[in-house]
Parts: sequence; structure tokens; C-alpha cells
Amino acid sequence: MLLKDLASHFELYAVCGACRRMARIDLHRLAAELGGEVELDAIRSRVRCRACRRRTHDIRIVYAGPCGGARGFHYR
Repeated sequence: MLLKDLASHFELYAVCGACRRMARIDLHRLAAELGGEVELDAIRSRVRCRACRRRTHDIRIVYAGPCGGARGFHYR
């Protein structure tokens, strides 16, 4: 799955299993830095918790709908 495929209707959250912190990943900023053709697995391998500094590969994809108000579907 490519980053550009998620930007219009989804949100990404990084989840740290060690300290249980969850933070939203800014998809638009990430696409500007890395490009829209980046695979989700490449993003997953780079995620690091800001609280405990451990690498976490747990990313949740949340369907937010076109207007951002339909949050509820979670996929790991």
C-alpha cells in the first residue's frame, strides 16, 4: 500500500507497545518529505516512539472518510 493511497480518506497512528503511547502521523508532511510513492512498510520500519525512544513497527490505519469525521475502523 502506498502513502498516496491513504492521504485522502485515512489517518495513520503509531503505537508503542512498550509504553502504550499512540500518536497520529501527519500524512501530508510525510508525503512532502518522502513522496507519495513510499510503501507503508517503509514507513513502519522508521517509526520510533518519542516518549521511550524504542522502535515500534505497529501502525494503525484508521478510516476517517473524506471529511475526517468517520473514524472508527482500525487495521494493523
